[in-house]
Amino acid sequence: MKKVVVFILSLLIFNAVNAESEKALFSKCVDGDTAYFLVNENEIKVRFLAIDTPESVSTNVSEQPFGKEASDYTCNKISNANEIILEDEKNKTDKYGRTLAWVWVDGSLLQEELIKNGYGQVAYIYGKYKYTDSLCKVQKYAINNLLNVWSNTSYEEGYCKNKDVENTENNIIYDNLNKEDEKTKDTIDKLDKVSDKIDDVMNSPKFENVLLYVILIGSVVSLIFKETKKKK
Repeated sequence: MKKVVVFILSLLIFNAVNAESEKALFSKCVDGDTAYFLVNENEIKVRFLAIDTPESVSTNVSEQPFGKEASDYTCNKISNANEIILEDEKNKTDKYGRTLAWVWVDGSLLQEELIKNGYGQVAYIYGKYKYTDSLCKVQKYAINNLLNVWSNTSYEEGYCKNKDVENTENNIIYDNLNKEDEKTKDTIDKLDKVSDKIDDVMNSPKFENVLLYVILIGSVVSLIFKETKKKK
């Protein structure tokens, strides 16, 4: 009984956490912050959330410094990935009809990897997104170490400029996810204890007696109801 209860509750928690995520397959590259993926056999164009990489293929803007490097980095990551997961935010699409998503590649958030290596910056933030504060932290690291786009003095910091965050090269998002995993584990442990208590109650002689009384009373009421119905 206890194992069944814990399994069902764990399954519900897992589904709730992953309700906004779906697996995808690589289809084709575009540039550093855009690509095509297959989801349920349908090809969709995905614009990576909360990041802007230098232009490399735009018809309206000439190729920008480190645009090709950012594009090559992204293409190499997604074309060689074993697993790609697209995670939604509240804004599902942009004004061009492109799907907006966090892109997880083999367990790593691609936006974080791009920013940490200096291939773009945190941008296009419309409201509070899940990982922007963490992304700003790794961006500070890239800026302080003059990585790629930040080696160009004309490249200006946008959204994160006034954010009071420490710079770090650590995978902040992984740390946050580990904390969430710990919270989930704590929740399951608490559910396990509740299940133990339920088992104790159900296996106690008192519970068996009460259950027997309920069954007997139910049977008597049912018989009385049937006899009354026959007389009518």
